[in-house]
Amino acid sequence: MKVIENLLQLQELEMGPTTEAPESRRLVETLRKGIPEQILGHYDRLRARGKKGVALVRHGVCNGCQMKLASGPYAALIRDDDIAMCDTCGRYLLRAPEAAPAPEAPPAPAPEAKKPAPRKRRSKTAADAPA
Repeated sequence: MKVIENLLQLQELEMGPTTEAPESRRLVETLRKGIPEQILGHYDRLRARGKKGVALVRHGVCNGCQMKLASGPYAALIRDDDIAMCDTCGRYLLRAPEAAPAPEAPPAPAPEAKKPAPRKRRSKTAADAPA
C-alpha cells in the first residue's frame, strides 16, 4: 500500500543521519501530512519505544521480530487488500521487493547409477546343517 511505503520512507528519513537538514524536515512534514492519524499514532508509539514502525517481509518472515507470519495476514499482505500488521511485534508490514531470479544454467546430466552386483547364494555345508 502507498501509505505503508510512505511510512517506510518516513522511517528511513527519521532514522537517517541527515534528519536535521532543512529539505529532510520538509519531506518528513509532507510525508506525515499524507499518512492517516491513527496509523501515524501507532507508528510514533513504536518509535518512542526505540523500535522501527515498519518491517519488511521476506519469504513469509517479519524482519522486525524474525517470526514467520500466519497464513491469513501473509495472504492479505500478498493481495495488498488492507494494511497488515505483525501479530507478534505490532509493526506495520510491507512486502520486500523480490530479487530478480538469477538466470538458471541448464541442469547437468545426472550420472547413471550403477546397479549392485547380484549376491551369490551360499550353498549349505555340513557345518550349517541343523543338529
